[in-house]
Amino acid sequence: MSATTEKNGLPEKEFLLIQELSRNPEATQRHLSESLGLSLGTTNLLIRRLARKGLLKVTQLDWKRTRYLLTLEGALEKSRKAFYYTRYTLRIFRQLQENIKAVLSREHASGRRDFVLVADDELLELLRETAEGLGLPGARFACQGTFKNLPAGTDLVFYASLETPPSKNGMKFVSVVDFDNIDYRVS
Repeated sequence: MSATTEKNGLPEKEFLLIQELSRNPEATQRHLSESLGLSLGTTNLLIRRLARKGLLKVTQLDWKRTRYLLTLEGALEKSRKAFYYTRYTLRIFRQLQENIKAVLSREHASGRRDFVLVADDELLELLRETAEGLGLPGARFACQGTFKNLPAGTDLVFYASLETPPSKNGMKFVSVVDFDNIDYRVS
C-alpha cells in the first residue's frame, strides 16, 4: 500500500503516530520514535504537523512532561485510515485466495501433485488453508515461511512474500499476490 494517498487521508507515518498516541498520550517523543522506528527529529516534525492540521493537541504538563491528545478530527482520521487499511487487507487476502486457487487447480489438472508454498506469517496460514480446502485428490503441500527451507528437488514454488526469491537454476517462482496492485491476477 502506498505511503500516502489523498483518498486514504493521513500518510502512513502520521497514522502510526496517531495510533501510538491514542494508546499512550503521555509517551515521550523518544519512546514514540523508538516504538515506531523513526528518528527523534522525524517524530518531532510529525507531531508538529499533526498539531498544525488540528488532529492533535499538545499540552505541556510540566517542564519535563507533555501530553498528546487526539482532537475529534484526529480521532475521525484515525478511524477512517483504519477502515481503509482493513479494507485493503481483506482485498489482499481475497486476491491471494483467488490466485492460489487458480494456479493450484491448473497445475493439479496438468498432473502436479507436490506443491511448495512460501509466505510470511499469517499469509502462510491463509495459503495453507486455501490450498487444503481445494480438495485436490493426491495433492501434498509443503508450506515454508522462507525460501531458505525449500525441500530438495523443488522445481516450482508459489509464494506470497516480500522476500526476494533466490535465483536457482531449474527452479520457477510464481507470486500469488502483488501488494502494490490490488487487482493483480495470476495469468
